[in-house]
Amino acid sequence: MASSAFAYDLAEQNADGVTIYYNYINGATELEVTYKTYSFNSYSGTINIPEKVNSLSVTEIGYEAFYGCSSLTSVTIPNSVTRIGSFNVSR
Repeated sequence: MASSAFAYDLAEQNADGVTIYYNYINGATELEVTYKTYSFNSYSGTINIPEKVNSLSVTEIGYEAFYGCSSLTSVTIPNSVTRIGSFNVSR
């Protein structure tokens, strides 16, 4: 049985050309921001999360999405996000 090393369903570049990783949630009608792999540290610099990706609203920041991202300097979160999961801190 094959398994994936990736923790995301969709990878899309934002308007700044930065790749953000997402999982489908709520019956694949919405998206949550997640991380690239289980080794974390998926993001660095400035991240601007869009309100929509492929016509789906980004409504959550998933559990540990930014965990271990010690080079992350800022995150802009749109009003569409209504939930932020635990353990989203840099170490």
